Amino acid sequence: MVPVKTSSKAASPADLELQPILTGQAPADRHQTRTAKTRALLRDPVTRTALGNLGLILTWYFFSTLLSLWNRKLVGEGHGVFGKGAFPAPLLMTGIQFAIQNLLARAVLKVGIVQRSANAVELDWHQYSRQVLPNGVCTGLDIGLSNFSLALITLSFYTMCKSTVPVFLLGFAFIWGIEKPSWSLAGIVGIISCGLLLLVYGESHFNLLGFVVVMTASMLSGLRWTITQVLLQGTPGSSGHGASGGPVEVLLQLTPVMSGTVLLMSLLVEHLWDTIPGSPYFASLTHVGVTALILCVGALLAFMMVWVEFTVIAQTSALTFMVAGTFKEVVTVVAAVLFLGEEFYLINGMGLAVLVMGVFWFNYTKYKKVAAGEIKPSKSANLEPWKEEDTPDVDRTDDATTPVMEGALTSPVYRFGADQTSPRNTS
Repeated sequence: MVPVKTSSKAASPADLELQPILTGQAPADRHQTRTAKTRALLRDPVTRTALGNLGLILTWYFFSTLLSLWNRKLVGEGHGVFGKGAFPAPLLMTGIQFAIQNLLARAVLKVGIVQRSANAVELDWHQYSRQVLPNGVCTGLDIGLSNFSLALITLSFYTMCKSTVPVFLLGFAFIWGIEKPSWSLAGIVGIISCGLLLLVYGESHFNLLGFVVVMTASMLSGLRWTITQVLLQGTPGSSGHGASGGPVEVLLQLTPVMSGTVLLMSLLVEHLWDTIPGSPYFASLTHVGVTALILCVGALLAFMMVWVEFTVIAQTSALTFMVAGTFKEVVTVVAAVLFLGEEFYLINGMGLAVLVMGVFWFNYTKYKKVAAGEIKPSKSANLEPWKEEDTPDVDRTDDATTPVMEGALTSPVYRFGADQTSPRNTS
């Protein structure tokens, strides 16, 4: 018998790599296993819901950020499109865009892209004057002044200033008796105010008029949300008037009032008889045609943003929306720095961090009240997103309690329970 020679030399790593795998699955089998697990994960209802919500939120971020960048680029000092400089009349631009959004709302309802809500009712003059006019006037002034301020201040500073809306919202809520003062709410106001002071101190190109205008817009945001809650839900001891149709129908009702309000303000403030004739945007019929297309682009972006925002509100949970809404403002600031070259220093970052912390605390406080039943959520407030199979198949976008505003942090309470009208960014 011939003895078998064995080597005492240990196998090198290279030799080990060349040896066949004697245990476990072959590479092809492992690939098939991973593929099967991935497919099973994608078929899971929770995963599909999470991926769908993520897609909606990213789409919302896209349109919101793009709209903000577009408006700042169009009206901001030192900017402009096609080498024409800044658009000379931001309020005129906003009023025309509201009118275009009204036409878009009519078109999608007429064509059948969006179905009219089953609970929509025709409002008489008394209901219209109480439900639509106050909201439309405040929303129009809010967005109009927001766009006007973009001609004077940077987008990043504008975004951070509009994030102070909860302070004004709480103030009006105290006046109407919707909220009761507490140490928690006082802490929220204090944190947001400290964040604002840091932002103002760190703003390298501070413009007092622009700051006053954007803070006035923030105040109007708080006022209109409070008015809407009072109208739709009532105050403690009273009842509201209820919803009046779906989101596109709300746009249909509000945009004429918003457009008329802002166009009237434009006539009073912007001196169009002097501004328009000397502007390259209106130098000839060709330029007027190009300007009309430019305004249509902004209106379409605003309409799409509002539509997606309504969908996000209807499809996600209150907590998801709260986090996404807070983070969206950070995305806008980052986009302004990256794409518009705006300056952003350490003290700005500190102010933004403090402000976001205060807003997050505010939203979380409201979320807890909604979840505890202390505040009545709207039909679209999905507090348990993973239990959709347990809920009846209803139209979850049929409530007039959603935004028609533009880029500022919003609170789930007023989005879910009252209204949030609008394209929150700049329309």
